[in-house]
Amino acid sequence: MIAAVRPVFVAAGVLAALTVWPWLPPHEPPPLREAAAAPPPALAALPPPSAFAAVTDRPLFSPSRRPAAAPAGAAQSPLESRYRLVGVVIAGSERHALVSEGKRHLELRLGSTLEGWVVTGIAADRVTLASPAGEAVLRLK
Repeated sequence: MIAAVRPVFVAAGVLAALTVWPWLPPHEPPPLREAAAAPPPALAALPPPSAFAAVTDRPLFSPSRRPAAAPAGAAQSPLESRYRLVGVVIAGSERHALVSEGKRHLELRLGSTLEGWVVTGIAADRVTLASPAGEAVLRLK
């Protein structure tokens, strides 16, 4: 009979321990000694942006890594000196060019006019405009 009663006492003890366990205080490890706070290392001063001009002058994905040479004696049209090609979007047969003049931004399409100049071509890196005075090309920089 004693052998049959022993499992009952073990089960009662386990149930009593499980009942009390949620109210026991959590075990916390002893606090660590804080290390002396060392100041962060000083950052080195960066060179001026002009020191990085070679990076922008030599295009990364150009096979020769040389800047594009401007044609000798080619005069800039007033359009080229005033407007800057910001981006080109080509999606299927649609072609759009994003041009800026200071803070003003314009969207051009084939056949659009800009100060009397007509957009005759939009390529991945340039926009070609024509007028009675000649032809102007805005290049993506």
